[in-house]
This record gives sequence, structure tokens and C-alpha cells, in this order.
Amino acid sequence: MSLTRTERFFSLFTTLRPNEGRGVLLLCVQAFTILFVYYLLKVIRDPLILAEGSAELKSYTNAMQAAILMVVVPLFARVYHRLGHEAAKHILISRIFLFFISNVLLFALAYNAGWRIAIAFYVWLGIFSVMVLALFWGFSADLYNVKSGQRIFPVVAAAASGGAYLGAQAAGWLNPMIGHDGTMLLAGLLLLIPWWYCGRVEATIPPGSASQITDEFHDKPPPISEGFMVVFRSYYLTMIALFIILMNLVNTNGEYILSAFVTNQADTLEAAGMLAGTRGEFMTGFYSSYFAWFTLLGFLIQLFLVSRIFDRIGLKGALLVLPALMMGSYSLMLIFPVLAVVRVAMIAENSISYSLLNTTRHALFLPVRREEKYVGKNCIDTFFFRCGDVLSALAVYVGSALIGIGLAGFIVTNLALAIVLFWFAWLIGNRNQGVIEENLGNLPPQVGLPLPDMDIPAGRVSDLVMHEDTFFDPDEGDALKYLAYSHPSSGLPGWVKFDALHRRFEFTPPAGAQGSAHIRVVARDFDGAEADLSFRVSYSPAVDPAIDHKGSE
Repeated sequence: MSLTRTERFFSLFTTLRPNEGRGVLLLCVQAFTILFVYYLLKVIRDPLILAEGSAELKSYTNAMQAAILMVVVPLFARVYHRLGHEAAKHILISRIFLFFISNVLLFALAYNAGWRIAIAFYVWLGIFSVMVLALFWGFSADLYNVKSGQRIFPVVAAAASGGAYLGAQAAGWLNPMIGHDGTMLLAGLLLLIPWWYCGRVEATIPPGSASQITDEFHDKPPPISEGFMVVFRSYYLTMIALFIILMNLVNTNGEYILSAFVTNQADTLEAAGMLAGTRGEFMTGFYSSYFAWFTLLGFLIQLFLVSRIFDRIGLKGALLVLPALMMGSYSLMLIFPVLAVVRVAMIAENSISYSLLNTTRHALFLPVRREEKYVGKNCIDTFFFRCGDVLSALAVYVGSALIGIGLAGFIVTNLALAIVLFWFAWLIGNRNQGVIEENLGNLPPQVGLPLPDMDIPAGRVSDLVMHEDTFFDPDEGDALKYLAYSHPSSGLPGWVKFDALHRRFEFTPPAGAQGSAHIRVVARDFDGAEADLSFRVSYSPAVDPAIDHKGSE
């Protein structure tokens, strides 16, 4: 079966099977829109909280989110218990989308009425971002089996990164035109797009790519602690939760350091009479540019590097990249404590966090049970994620209000934490490899139909199209990519061209030449397992039929 135009496009970045293209496209639209909306709102969130308070208030407000999530997580477990048994998997995410859409429209009305909403909006957007994204990726993991999800998630995450970049860019020029309330209203309307597509994307998943994992549901509602116990009952999920806490602690401390530098810069420029516009406009412009840069870089990393990083160093190596970068970034800040350096370092940190690390985190949940995909992931990505914010707020309070360590002290603290994070990433990477081997395994591709040897005329174009059953993979949802070599593993001769996407060879031996080539074809699955076969192509000068006929007379 041939690939559609959409599937051929996505095949530039990953390997797709026939009939997967439409589902991938709809998931990409959903991911793009969610992140576009979030960054529209995020660009106005930080100036709102800083204008009404300070960098310290921003850190303390982060802690409020964790307290609220202690109530939200058990409620979500109850909602999952009530709706998760529905035959249609999209019912749960569709209902929660409608809830958040109504929220943002109410914020738009409140701001338009002149209410002071900075703290409430900051807390709400923090919960919205982690909860909706956790739910979206849990829904995606529930749609696809492990093999298909590993191939498809990097493309969907790239679409999300693109939405984040364009959302941050759009907010910079859109917000001055329509105001904060207009931006909120637009965000609510745009969220109708992913809500609308939830049911449609579920209907597009082909049987060989769909997840078959199910859960058992009981008549009685779960205990109030169920949302947290889903995590604590699994050593694997507990390890992920601890890693997320530590990672977010370092990142949130870094955002506080950046906010303090931005505020100090605004104060300095204002005191010197060099501030163009108001203090709030300066900070809005800074954050618009800041978000745009790291989301653009994250998009490019996601699109061109994440799959290659997974292929080269695996999941364990991918987990180590961000901690290593953090160690370098905070060392650089310590040597050059100026806003320009802090800005560049945080752009690099967030671009890796929002691309490589996020994709790695989501892929960790592909082989687990449905309850762990939804309730466990939601608990980790909301409550445990915000626990890092709580610890950061505590560090800010102790460091600034009680001890007075200054920004240099916070930078040193983050450098030490980054070293601990690197060590912890190493441990969880080792554990993750064991979990994957226990729960997944991988069968290598196999040869289905051998390729015959060929005799072709020199000086003319000949071709060979491999049948789709030449190789097959016994793992459900896996897909193959093809490579061709001059046996055993050197480059093909110049007169041989191979189109891997269409499995097509084109042979054009030099005119008048005679000889042969031994061609080796390799089929490789997503985990790197391979099968191969070889065939020989012999060529000789073409015989002119007229000359041959005359000679026979």
C-alpha cells in the first residue's frame, strides 16, 4: 500500500506506516494549537504578575499551584473513574477542554471589568498548562501502541514546539492591538479547535497502530488518595516523579534568577531615564523576545535533532543532555553575571527542556496501563511538577528574605542542584532501560520475499521496486526504514540510485560497460534491529536487434 502525500511529508522526519498520516496530522494540529494558546497567554502572564508585585511574588505564587493541585489530582482521579470506561477514549479529554475554555473566557470578562486578576490568572495558567498537556499526551499514548507512539511522538512534539514559537511571536504584536482581555478571548476560541478534533483523531488510528491496553473499572469510586497512590504503587512512576521535581526546581530557580535580572535592568534604565515606554512595556517586550527565541530553538531541535539523538544515544543519553547543559549554563552565569548571559543560558536550557526532555518524558508512558497514562501522568506532570515550584519558592524565601545570599548564591545553588540532577538522570536512565526490556522487548525485522538477481543492459535505465512484503516486522505498530549498500556496507556505485521512501532502485550502468554489483538491502526498525538480504545486478552492452538479426543471416 502506497503512502499518501501527507504521509510522504511526515516521512521526511520519521517513519510512517500507511493510513497513519491523517491521525498524525490531526494530533499535530491539536498540539500546535494548545501550545500556541498557552504562549499567547504566557507572554501576558509574567508582566501581569511582575507589574502587580515582584519576582519574589512570582515564585511564591508558583507554590500556590501545588497546594491547589493537591485537591485537583484526587478530583481528576474521580473524573477518570467516571469517564475513563467510556468506549470512546476522547470523552474524558473533551469534557476537560470545555471546562478550561469556559475558564479563560471568564478571565477575559473579569479583566475587562477592571478586576485585579494577576495572581488568580497566574495560578490558573500554571495549572492549565501542566494539566492540559499531561492529558493530551496521555490521550495520545492511549491512542497508539508503543512502537507507533515512539515513531510518531517526535513529529507531534515538533508541531507543539512550532505552536509555542508562533504563539510567543504573535503575542508580541497582537496583545498591544487587542489588549489582555482580547488575547484571552481569542485563546478561548482557539481552544475549540483541539476540542473539536479529539473524537476525529481517535477514529483515524489504524488497527495495527492502535493501543490495546485496557483498565479494569470498579463500581465504587476510588479513595481520595488514589491519584497519588497510582504513582507510589509503581517504582517506575515514583522514579519519574522524583526526577520531575528536581528538574523543575532547577528550572524554576533559573526563571527567578532571570526575573530578578530583568527587574533590576528595568529599574536601572528607569532611574537613568533611558527606558523607552513604561516599565511594563519593557518587560513585556523582553519576555516576548525571550519566549520567541527559546521556542524557535526548541522547535528546530525537536524537528531535526530529537529523533537522531534517540537513535544515537538512546533514551538514557537523552535524559542526561539537559542536566549537562544546566551545569554549563550556571557555571557561565557565575563567571559572567549579566542579563545578556543569563538570557542566553536560559534560552538554551528551556529550548532543550521543551523539546528533547519533553519528548523523552512523554515516551516514558507508552508501555504503562491506561490509569497510569492518565491519572499517574497527570499527577506527575501537575502536582509533582509543581512541587519543584514549591521548593523553589521556599529557596527564594530562605535565600532572599532570611539569609540574603543574593543572586550569586542562587546561581551557585542551581549549579550544585544541576550536578545532583545529572546523577539522578543517570540512575533513572538505567532503570528505564530495564523497564523497557521487561515490558516491551523488540523482535527484529524478518525477510519475507527474496530479491532475484538481475541481468540488465548497460547504457539504459532499469528499475526494481521492492514489494512491501520483502521485509516485515513482527512487532505490532513498528515500521521499517530501508538502506542500501554495495555489499557489505560501502556506498552504492554512482549508477545505482535508491529511493528508500518508495523502495525503488534505479540502475543506469555506463554505456558499453560490462560487470556486476552486489547490492545489500537493510531493513531497520525504530529500535535499531535489522534484517538484510542481497542480490546481484549484472550488466553488459546492449545488443542492437537489427545488428543481431543481420549477423544471424
